[in-house]
Amino acid sequence: MDSSNPPTFAIRCYCVAVSLTAAAAPRSVVNCHCGQCRRLSGAAFTTWASFPRSAIATTGDEPLHSFQVTPNVTRYFCRVCGSHVFSADVRLPTILGVPMGALEGEPLGPPSAHYFIDHKAPWQAVCDGLPQFGGESGMTPSAASCTSQRNTEG
Repeated sequence: MDSSNPPTFAIRCYCVAVSLTAAAAPRSVVNCHCGQCRRLSGAAFTTWASFPRSAIATTGDEPLHSFQVTPNVTRYFCRVCGSHVFSADVRLPTILGVPMGALEGEPLGPPSAHYFIDHKAPWQAVCDGLPQFGGESGMTPSAASCTSQRNTEG
């Protein structure tokens, strides 16, 4: 890849009132199975792309609204359509997390790992062979195996 022409990625909310441009490739793409990500996305997990904060430029700041989820994490949404556009974590000050669904164009490729695997939806099987991390921190290496539990409670 030509380093004089870094890749550019367009990040947009559903109504396109908020737009971001990332002038660098993401540092990582991962699946997060924590309860916050599951609740926020309404799905079994969220796939995140972690971009260097210094590579992100925002346009359409006016409709951008923030919500501090925890003392460490702030999520940013479009106040027009409600789309989650990115998240910031004070523990990772040089990174912005972008939900993969907010990226326009070709997908970046597959995720490299699963985090908070011990918090995954009980009905979900994770059998793709990617590294898995769990425990209370969500970051402790786990033996990557086909993890599935059926919820048999009524």
